[in-house]
Amino acid sequence: MRLESSTIVPTERTVAFDYDGERVSALEGETIAAALAAAGRDIYRHTRTGNRRGLYCGMGSCFECLVSVDGRQGQRACMTKVADGMSVFAQDSEHARASGLTPLASEPVAAAPREIAIDLLVVGAGPAGLAAACAARARGASVIVIDDRSMAGGQFFKQIAPSHRCERQPDRQFEQGAALIRRVRSMGVAIVSDAMVWGVFGPHEIGVIATGEALLYRPRQLMLTPGVYEYTAPFPGWTLPGVTTTGGAQTLARAYRVAPGERIVIAGNGPLNLQLAVELQAGGANVVAVLESAPLPGLAQWRPVLSALREAPGLIADGLAYLAKLRAARVPVLWDARVIAAEGHPRLERITYVRGSGTATLDCDTLCVGYGFAPATDIARALGCDHSFVDRHVGYLTTDIDADGRTSVPGVLAAGDGTRIGGARVALARGTLAGHAAADALGLPEPSMPSMPSRNGARRALTRATRFQQALWTLFEAPPIRIASLPRETVVCRCEEVTQGELLDQITSGHDTLASIKRRTRLGMGRCQGRNCAATCAKLVEELTGRKRDVMHFLAPRVPTRPVPLAALAFEKSEWGGHRKAVTPNVARPVNEPKLADQQTDVLVIGGGVMGACLSYFLSRAGREVLVVDRDDLNLQASGANAGSLHVQLLSFDFGNKARAGGMPAASTLVLGPASVRLWQMLEAASGEDLEIRLTGGLMVADSEAGMRFLERKIALERSFGIEAELLDTRALLSLSPNLAPTLLGAEFCPMEGKINPLRATYAVMRLATAQGARFQRATNVTAIARERDGFVVDTSRGRIRARIVVNAAGAWAKEIGAMLGVHVPVAGAPLQMIATEPAPKLVNHLIAHADRHLSLKQTETGGLLIGGGWTAAFDPARRINHAMRESIEGNVWVASHVLPALKGLHMVRAWAGMNIDIDGAPILGPVERVPGFYNAVTSNGYTLAPIVSQLVADLILERPAELDVTPFLIDRFALA
Repeated sequence: MRLESSTIVPTERTVAFDYDGERVSALEGETIAAALAAAGRDIYRHTRTGNRRGLYCGMGSCFECLVSVDGRQGQRACMTKVADGMSVFAQDSEHARASGLTPLASEPVAAAPREIAIDLLVVGAGPAGLAAACAARARGASVIVIDDRSMAGGQFFKQIAPSHRCERQPDRQFEQGAALIRRVRSMGVAIVSDAMVWGVFGPHEIGVIATGEALLYRPRQLMLTPGVYEYTAPFPGWTLPGVTTTGGAQTLARAYRVAPGERIVIAGNGPLNLQLAVELQAGGANVVAVLESAPLPGLAQWRPVLSALREAPGLIADGLAYLAKLRAARVPVLWDARVIAAEGHPRLERITYVRGSGTATLDCDTLCVGYGFAPATDIARALGCDHSFVDRHVGYLTTDIDADGRTSVPGVLAAGDGTRIGGARVALARGTLAGHAAADALGLPEPSMPSMPSRNGARRALTRATRFQQALWTLFEAPPIRIASLPRETVVCRCEEVTQGELLDQITSGHDTLASIKRRTRLGMGRCQGRNCAATCAKLVEELTGRKRDVMHFLAPRVPTRPVPLAALAFEKSEWGGHRKAVTPNVARPVNEPKLADQQTDVLVIGGGVMGACLSYFLSRAGREVLVVDRDDLNLQASGANAGSLHVQLLSFDFGNKARAGGMPAASTLVLGPASVRLWQMLEAASGEDLEIRLTGGLMVADSEAGMRFLERKIALERSFGIEAELLDTRALLSLSPNLAPTLLGAEFCPMEGKINPLRATYAVMRLATAQGARFQRATNVTAIARERDGFVVDTSRGRIRARIVVNAAGAWAKEIGAMLGVHVPVAGAPLQMIATEPAPKLVNHLIAHADRHLSLKQTETGGLLIGGGWTAAFDPARRINHAMRESIEGNVWVASHVLPALKGLHMVRAWAGMNIDIDGAPILGPVERVPGFYNAVTSNGYTLAPIVSQLVADLILERPAELDVTPFLIDRFALA
C-alpha cells in the first residue's frame, strides 16, 4: 500500500511494467521494489532448493531481491528504477532463464579504464562523507564524492525519491540532509551517484563502475565513509518473503512512501524501530506491535538517562514522542521481547516471540527486524587498514583510526558508521575532522571562511555525540545472543542456504575456522559475500570452542566488493609465456593451538594440501604410520584455492616457443595425466561421495590460422604419448559447444579432461586416510630439520617430531623445506588469480582453454563459471595475502568473454588468488640421494597430478615397483642440466 501524507505527495507521473507476466503500475522515479511493494507483490528470486525470497535489506547489500530486467540478469529490485514497458521476472525463474543473457554493459572501446585524478576521493555520500567533503573543499581541495545509490544522503539523510515531491516543509531529518547536500554541491564538490567501488588495489588505484562504465580514480587522499548495513542474527524463517530489515522498510516508507506490508510487526533493538513504527502508523499502515529486545529502562538507569538528556535533549524528546504516539494509536510496545521464529508459505504468515519465560504468536504478513548494524569495512580491509573486533550484538569489525580519522595506511582516512558505529551526529563530527586531516596531508592552508565547520567545534560535537550514543546503548542494552541454541534447520547463510546443522557438524568434526567452514559448506560464497552470515558463524565457533574472535577469524576481503558486470571490465591485455614467478613469504594464518609433547612417526609429510592428503592415503593404506603437518589450517593455500580443472593435454604455454626447457619436461608428464584421473575416480568410489568429477572433455580453442597450426603440432606430440585428441573445425566445435563464439576457427578436443570439486575432494581423501590411521596436524610450522642416525629430528612451532622418513609436499614453499637440509629444490611460487561468476543457465559442458591466450573456463555444478588460466596475482605485505590484480582481472575477462560471449550478461561475484608451482614443466618427486630418507613430492598442475605423484612417491618409499618410470621426475635431472 502507499502511505498517506499531507506534506509528501506523488508526482503522478505513472508508468507500467510487467512482473512475472502481470502488469504493474508504478510511479516514475521509484524502484522496482517500491512499485511491487505498493502493488502487494514481494516475492522475488528462486533459490537452488526451490524456495523464494523477498525484499530484505533494501539497500543493495543482500542481493535477495534479484530480478531479470529486459533480459539483464542479477538486477537488484531495491536499486533499479522502473521504466515504462520494461519486462521483469524473478531471478532464476523459468521465464528469466528462457530470456537468455543480455549484456549488462557496453564493451569498452578504450584500451584501459578512464583515469580520473583528484585531490580527495570520498567513498560514501552519507553524513560523514558529505561533512568530510565540506571541510576539505573549504580548504581548497578538489573533491569527488561517489555513492552506489541514486540519491545522496546515506541511510540517515535518505532523501525523497523523484517519484514524490514536498508540498510543505519536510521533517527536520529530511531538511538537514537536503541542506547538507545543497551545501556540498554549492561548494563545487562533484557527487557521482550510481557509482560502485568494485575493487581497491591501493590507496591511489580505485576501480569504480559508474552507470556501466569502468573508471579508475587516482586520488592523492582517499576518504572511506561507506556507512553500515543491518545485521540480524538468524532465526527459523528469517529468509521468508515478508521478513525485511528495519532499514529496508524505512527506505520504502521515507523515500518512496510505501508500506512494506498490510499487517506489520517491528522487532529488534533500538530507537530506529520506534521511529519506523510511528512513520508507518502515521501513513495509515497497520502496525500490529513493536517488540523491543531490551528490558524497559527503569530508575536504576538514571545515570545514562541523565547523560542522554544532557547531551541531546531533542533526541530524547523525539524518543518519548514516538512512544506517546504509539500509545495513542494503541500500538503495543513490548519490552524484553524477541522473535524466535517466523512461519508461512510461500511468505510470512505469523511469528513467534519470547517474552520473559513465555512465548506467544502474532499473525502478520510483514516482520521488520532491526537488531543492529555492522560497519561496511570491506574496502578498508582490502587496503590493509588495521581493524579491531567489537563484541556488540553478534560482533563486528571496526576500522582503527586516530583522533582525526587517519587509518594505519598512509593516504587513507575513514569516518562515520562505516568505521565506528556512533550515529549521524558522531559521523558528522568525525567526517569534519577527517576532511581537515585530508587537507593537512595535501598541504592546504586553513579555511578562510569562518562559516565552515572548525576542528574545535567538531571535537566538541564529537564528545557530546559520543556520550549520548554510549548512554543510548546502555539504555537499549539487550540480552546477549546465543547462536549455538538455534535449531539445526535454521538457515544461516542466506545466499547458499547453509544451515545451522551443517555448521555444527563441521565445527564438531574439527573444521572450526571460517576459512575451512567456507570451503566445506560454501558459507559466504554467495553474492552478499558473507555480509549476512560470517559474523554469526564466527560467534558460533567461539561459543563452541571458546576461542575468542578477532580480525583473523573473519573471511578475508575479496574483489569485487559487490558483484560487478563482467562486460564493463573487458580490456584486452598483452600475453606472455608461462607463469610469472614470485617469491611469496609465509602467508599462513593458523589458529592458536597448544604445544604438544614430543612425537614420533614413521613418515612425516610436510604440507597439508591435496598432495599431503593423497600421500597419507597411499602410505597408510600400505600400513605405514603417517603424520601430515601444515603451518596453516589444512587445505587452505594452493589446494584450497584451486579451481578444480583436470588437465590431461598440455597447456598452451607448455608447448612451442613459450614452453620452459624446450617443452620436453612438460611433455614427459603426459603419461601422468590419464593415470592420475583414473586414481581420482578410484578415490571418489572409495569415499562414497560425489566429488563432482565430470570427464566431459577439454576444448583448446583457436581464433587464428596460426593457432590452428599450433594445435595440429601439439596434437601430434600428445598422441605420441598416448593422449587421445582430435582437431575440430568451427562447425564441429559449435556443434559440440554451441555457446562458444562463432568467430573461433576450431579447437583441440581431448575427451579425458574434465573437472573436480576441490572443496570436496581433498577433505574426502583426508577422511579416507584418517580412517586408515593417518594423522593430520594443523598450525605446525616446521622451523628446522636435522638428520640423525635413524631418521630426522624436526622442530616445529608446536613441538619436536622424530620421523624415519620426511616427505616435502610443501608446494610453492618446498624450496624452504629443502634448504633446511641443504637441498636445493628449484621451485618458485606462481601466484595466480581466478574469477567466479554468479550462477547461470548451462553454457558450457567442457573444460575450455585457448591456444594462444591464458584461459581456463568451466561451469560448476552450482551454475557459476570459473575463469582462470594463470593470470598473475600479487602479494600484499600489509595483509600478508596474495590478491587479484586489476589488470589480470581485466585481461582474463576479455579473453573469456571473447571465447564465451554469454559471459557479458553475467556478474563477477568474486576473484581470488591461488598459488601455482613453477618448476620446469615436470614434477620433482622421489628421494634425494645424498640425504637418505628425504623425499620430494612437488608438481605444477598439482590438483590433477596429486594422486599419481603421491602413488609414485609411496611406491618409492615402500620399495615396490612403480607403476610408471619416475626417472624424468627425479631431482637429479637438475644436476645434470
